[in-house]
Amino acid sequence: MKKVIVALAVFFLSAIYITYPLVFHMGTLATGTGDELLIAWTHNWVLHALLTNPFSLFEANLYFPYHNTLAYSDLYLTTSLLAAIPIAIIGQPIVANNFTIIFSLILLGFSTYLLSFYLTKNYFASLVAGVLVVFSPVVLDKTVHIQILAIEWVPLALLAFFHFLKSRKTRYLLLSLLFFLLQTYTSFLPGYFILFSYVIIFIYQMVNKNKKTLQLITKKNTFSIILAFLVILPIVIPYFQVAKEFSYARDIRDAVHFSLEPEDLLYPSIYTRMQDVLLTLPFNQVSQNNEFKPGFPGVVFGMLILVAFGYYIKHFKTNGKLLHPFITIALTGVTLSLGPVLHLGRQTVHVPFVIPLPYSLFYYLIPGFQGFRNSARWELLFILAMAIVIAIVLDKLLKKHSFHFKSIIYCILIIGCVWEFKGPMHFVSLPQKQNFPKEYQWLTTTPQDTAYIELPVYNWYMWPYTKHEIWREYYSTIHFRKAVNGYSGFSPPPWQKMIVNTLADFPSNQTIAELKKREVNYVLIHKDEYTVLHNAKFSVNNHILLSGKGIVLKIEKYPSLQFKQEIDGVRIYRIK
Repeated sequence: MKKVIVALAVFFLSAIYITYPLVFHMGTLATGTGDELLIAWTHNWVLHALLTNPFSLFEANLYFPYHNTLAYSDLYLTTSLLAAIPIAIIGQPIVANNFTIIFSLILLGFSTYLLSFYLTKNYFASLVAGVLVVFSPVVLDKTVHIQILAIEWVPLALLAFFHFLKSRKTRYLLLSLLFFLLQTYTSFLPGYFILFSYVIIFIYQMVNKNKKTLQLITKKNTFSIILAFLVILPIVIPYFQVAKEFSYARDIRDAVHFSLEPEDLLYPSIYTRMQDVLLTLPFNQVSQNNEFKPGFPGVVFGMLILVAFGYYIKHFKTNGKLLHPFITIALTGVTLSLGPVLHLGRQTVHVPFVIPLPYSLFYYLIPGFQGFRNSARWELLFILAMAIVIAIVLDKLLKKHSFHFKSIIYCILIIGCVWEFKGPMHFVSLPQKQNFPKEYQWLTTTPQDTAYIELPVYNWYMWPYTKHEIWREYYSTIHFRKAVNGYSGFSPPPWQKMIVNTLADFPSNQTIAELKKREVNYVLIHKDEYTVLHNAKFSVNNHILLSGKGIVLKIEKYPSLQFKQEIDGVRIYRIK
């Protein structure tokens, strides 16, 4: 028990060290002001909906009047519930993100340690496995997209699954499925990590034990698996409804664009001291689309990966039943991270023809794969599996050496991981709720079913102006009134067409009628933003937008827009 407490303390201190001084500024700092604000809005909406009307969970306040708008991105249900108390205590929307980052680093390292220790019974090798994961530059690069950082349930699900295979007791299968649900209720992709691992481990178990493994397929166990998928249906259905409503599936070219290239395995994130050295490599200078994905796992991690594969190949016939499944899981992860087609030399291979990879097959055959955009994130499965492989190999390699020698090696590896971390992490300050723009404070005084639109409104491709929509989303956490505006992982094509027409033509009889038809109550005009766009000669549908003064003068010609008040340069109109 003391060893477990010490291990937990190691990963607690590691998380605090990596994210310092975040633990002392949970409500005031953020890792950025991009997707971080979207994720913060999601966390806060989930808690708001669960407290007010759980059955309207997916009817989020953005993209009004469309339905199931929460399903336009990841759900974050598990992370929202875990962050509920810190949010209640500190009272700021960004707390959920910051708590999730720290908690996930702690539990991800600790759960990797637990799984490794169960398989090896080697305390220090298991600590090394956990430290490799939490200090990996690949993992730390995901603090922006915490849905792929918060994968601590994956090792726990596999740990319980191994207990089930060994003890043959259904309660361990149920526990494993519970971890699977907790993982999937945050984000679907890590749920597939678990499913793929289940299949691979079970196949190897079946090959090794043959009939004994097949005997695990009982009515009780089958019912448990069916029950788990029934429990997950309530969150799956809204996503399928959205896909059906708009006849939408992510283009496979998105997965190609967001895939890792083999050279990316040596492209560093900002969290490794090797960044400057690795950026001098020729293939890290120029790419086909001038985009690079940080896939470098770390110096110590990388060297141990080579050692592990070398050991595996050399002792292939005598590796037993532990290394085979985890090597297969690791290779599955890295292969799928390469996306649907092969890239080499920072180019998509076209000669003599495009070379398809397994991802392209899964895209068309496995339900849900057409909803994923970033295939590179499969590398996280590779990272987790290889950390386990390394623990197993270290245990085998050092088994015959003295305790003193082993202790030195393990200490060097852990110190090397910690040393390589290039900190501190970058944080930005966020405004506090009491300092949010006053127009959002005013919205809190309106009826709960109030619907509004903020103009100018921006589409996802109108960068950098789109950042206004991200902030508006974040500010809406203090009122959660229904907004026509929105920013998420998906935007309905009809909505995009409508907001572009509104931006180009407002005010006009047609745009006002359209807003009235959609039961919009208020229009908030940001005069300064109109002026910025006008001065930049920003055009929509071949119309250069009016200045702030110009839009106000034009609105005065439409009596159906009743002026209510102006708050810090934002004019509020009610649609009669």
